[in-house]
Amino acid sequence: MKRWASLIVVGFTLAAFTLFAPASSAQQRRALGLHVRFDLPQILQNTVLAGGKDVGVDGPTGDTVELTGSGEFTPGIGNAAGGGTFVHKPSDGTEVAHGVWVVTGFATWRPGGGSLPSILTDGIGEITETSAGIVALHVRLVPEGGESSLNAILEVHCHLPGASFDTEEGIRLIVGPFVFDQDPVLHGVTLFHILQ
Repeated sequence: MKRWASLIVVGFTLAAFTLFAPASSAQQRRALGLHVRFDLPQILQNTVLAGGKDVGVDGPTGDTVELTGSGEFTPGIGNAAGGGTFVHKPSDGTEVAHGVWVVTGFATWRPGGGSLPSILTDGIGEITETSAGIVALHVRLVPEGGESSLNAILEVHCHLPGASFDTEEGIRLIVGPFVFDQDPVLHGVTLFHILQ
């Protein structure tokens, strides 16, 4: 009898949480199964366009990586695709390597809600589809010139007004001994579109 009473209490608690959860939580739950696009865009004349670049810096070495790119993923299924280019430079600014990166798999997605400010025009999708969030993806870096490809983890962090949590705008690329975090000055911008 005590077991049934415990189950009933848990059931009522879950029902109450579902009914009284904030709208952003409902939006986040809905987003978990939808198709999501990510971009490392540029902003020109108050218009968000594909084709930007983001820069990350490895704290211990001062090395930087510059990324361009875009892609898509479906969290509920775990499908992911996309890619772009990379340029790796040590702290003296000379180029060590450049090439392409491609998405090889999905890791995690944390939708954040919010929306692109209305003072900007969305040149990629619909402004109503924009969302903050963090995605982690498995990627492969393929340097030009025949060097061996490297597996890495790419995180895309997007912060928007009205988001349910704070994150620093930009990218994080974890490859070998390097952890390229968002450069505080040159980081660039990111954007998610939750496609219906």
